Amino acid sequence: MSGTYQSLWPEKSRITIFDKPIICDFCRHDVFIPYEVYVNVKQPSVGVLYVQYTAICQHCGQAKQFGDPSYYDAEKDTYIWALNQYSLSVRKYRIRILLFVGKRNDDKITAFINKLVHHFSIELENRNSLRGGVVLQIKMSNSNDIQTIKSMIMNFAKLLNVTIKELTIK
Repeated sequence: MSGTYQSLWPEKSRITIFDKPIICDFCRHDVFIPYEVYVNVKQPSVGVLYVQYTAICQHCGQAKQFGDPSYYDAEKDTYIWALNQYSLSVRKYRIRILLFVGKRNDDKITAFINKLVHHFSIELENRNSLRGGVVLQIKMSNSNDIQTIKSMIMNFAKLLNVTIKELTIK
């Protein structure tokens, strides 16, 4: 028999049971904070407790209850783990964006910055105007990976007709 019992941690995460994600029945999102709940079993005897989970959807607040269907496979002499938790810890990023701007395009830059502030809750550290461009230095905390953030910034720029010369995320 391999493995040890691991309970789910109460942190923002995605949870799967046998590699199928738990989805909120109300809003169809998949980010939850799970909590252990100990339930008293009246059958076969009083005083016997087992673990049940209640996960709270981080989009709408709906609760979802489930158990752990993990089991021991005697034929293979191994324990089959059913629950997996993928933590969505928040990471801090420093972003530098070099934008190309033509004459009198401050409105586009302002709209672009407002879109970033609204979507990512960024902190604009610095905005420098250079010949033919603007450099934005941004601090941001987000649970997405760098590639996702990069593609979202590029999509916002494309949507607002802003040309990005350079995009660096650290």
